[in-house]
Amino acid sequence: MRPPGVVALAPMDGVTDHVYREVLTANARRGAIDFAVSEFLRVTDRPLPPSVLLRMCPEIGRGGTTASGVPVLLQLLGGQPEPLAETARVAVEMGAWGVDLNFGCPARLVNRHDGGASLLKSLDRLEAIVARVRSAVPKDRPVSVKVRLGWESHDEVVSVARAAERGGASWLTIHGRTKLEMYGPPADWAAIGRARAAVGIVVVANGDLNSTAALERCRVESGCSHFMLGRGPMGRPSLLCGSASPLADAPNESRLLVGLLLDYVELLRRWDSPEERLVGRVKQWLSLGKNANPDVVPVFERIKRLRNSSELCTALASS
Repeated sequence: MRPPGVVALAPMDGVTDHVYREVLTANARRGAIDFAVSEFLRVTDRPLPPSVLLRMCPEIGRGGTTASGVPVLLQLLGGQPEPLAETARVAVEMGAWGVDLNFGCPARLVNRHDGGASLLKSLDRLEAIVARVRSAVPKDRPVSVKVRLGWESHDEVVSVARAAERGGASWLTIHGRTKLEMYGPPADWAAIGRARAAVGIVVVANGDLNSTAALERCRVESGCSHFMLGRGPMGRPSLLCGSASPLADAPNESRLLVGLLLDYVELLRRWDSPEERLVGRVKQWLSLGKNANPDVVPVFERIKRLRNSSELCTALASS
């Protein structure tokens, strides 16, 4: 099974919840986002109950897509095959489009508790987890895998990719840094390309895809034709939104961004988000966005000290 299209919306813990996914997919150009991935759900020694699955990924309740019809993979994180497999089975029975397995999260707390990138140190276990989840999910539903280049060396990436493929992954998304590198040095797209050349499944490139120029360089260096965007659209929404042709920057980035943020505020209100959380989420979006696009800095500076949503919306509208 191949991933649809060429662009996926990346999962970012504490950022890309269902409200964010709804805003991006509703405002994206037609066909600009081919699928999205939920924030990770941690699975420990027992399967997660359906209520938790629905709370974290409400799209499950409407056939596994956003209101705009964009498919959403439910991302699971953990180190025990049976609870992960049972959670995946139940999620798909409830309506999840498919499942993504997180072996890339570099957070120290996650890694200390047998999750995320810690599995990159034990590729036999990674392969076994993928295989067990794959066996629990119907063959017509994807089970994808997200990893990093390795735990400490870029040279590990081919072995990581082959382990995921042997386990039966539908496709593989690779963030172009190791666990130890976190988010520091530039993403190594050439290393992603070595993995792509070593396996028969599709490889989706991820990391530092913050502009059309970066996407083109990644395409050349990695040989990939599938990409996953995270912070890029938060600072440069023209990658996905606006009237420009697909993957082309729009002339008025600020206007696009402000429009998205105002829609985001409105949708957060509809979901009864507390005022503090609402304001904090907008600031978080802009804080991440300015790292992807320095032109966002003035917008962030305008709102970073505001404390209520009315002031926030007024300031955004005047940006």
